[in-house]
Amino acid sequence: MPNTFGKAVTYSLLGLWSAICLVPICWTAITSLKSIGDIDQPPGFLPFVDFTPSLDAWRFILFAHNENLVTRFINSAVIGGAATMLTLVISGMAIYGLTRFPPAIRWAPAAAMVLGCGLATVPVPGLLPRLALAGVALASLVLAITLRGRGPVMSASGVISLMLATRILPPVVLVLPLYMMAVASGTRDTWAVMIFVYTAINVPVAVWLLLPVLGPRATEQEEAAQLDGASHLGIFFTILLPMVRTGFAAAGLIVFLMCWNEYLFAAYLTADQALTLPPWAVGQLSLKEAQIGGEAEEWAHLSAATMLMMVPALAFSAFVQKHLARGAFGR
Repeated sequence: MPNTFGKAVTYSLLGLWSAICLVPICWTAITSLKSIGDIDQPPGFLPFVDFTPSLDAWRFILFAHNENLVTRFINSAVIGGAATMLTLVISGMAIYGLTRFPPAIRWAPAAAMVLGCGLATVPVPGLLPRLALAGVALASLVLAITLRGRGPVMSASGVISLMLATRILPPVVLVLPLYMMAVASGTRDTWAVMIFVYTAINVPVAVWLLLPVLGPRATEQEEAAQLDGASHLGIFFTILLPMVRTGFAAAGLIVFLMCWNEYLFAAYLTADQALTLPPWAVGQLSLKEAQIGGEAEEWAHLSAATMLMMVPALAFSAFVQKHLARGAFGR
């Protein structure tokens, strides 16, 4: 009896919290189905009872919108999907290399290499300071080559810790150098730079998520495949990945949601051609701040756009969750 009562209380609280979380989504969905006159009227919650549903807002954002929302939607889907796939592949192969091979990276040359690469990307005014900084960067790279094979070896956990340490930096610290490099290379406002940036910033997170999935050492199946002469790439893609699809699916969901909802980098590194949905939505809201209490048509359009932004994330989450629950991606 106590267990039954505890479960009832738990599920009741969870149901209440779920309802609270769903209220804004339901309100937005209802607003997207209202006409201008219905939005200006007292709140109505039940279609066909409190108001007559209208698809004018959806028709406008999909087919007649000057901001070309469909293009922003495609940008977000392509950039998020490609970055997620690259992130999972790179992270999985990084973990495979760090845990299946003896460590060969040494602290001294690695530190010199990082210092040299970091100095090479620092923007400084004036010709002489640039030459001096370039000289120091070149000297650091030469030192890294000289120190190759010397000093203590970095363990796999040390390398992974360094990768995770890159996520300690606030994104606002990284966005300005990335913006300058994108402008200098002519890649700003392109899919390529967005996919590259999203992959780079999410690889440490994916490594952290996938490390327990891939394990700290080779499995028996991997060792048997090596004895049969299989290549490491073949082992990774044909043996290891099918065994850990559950973990990759869960990590892929998290990475995709991070890419889909990312705002700061998209706001700085895109302008029009590669503009994604989050900066577009924020820009639309900023334009409508002065219209609160009026222009009901715009609120219907924004509500429909918001619901459209939720569709891929919700669909992907439901798909992955359904198969995770059934064990379809399991070993």
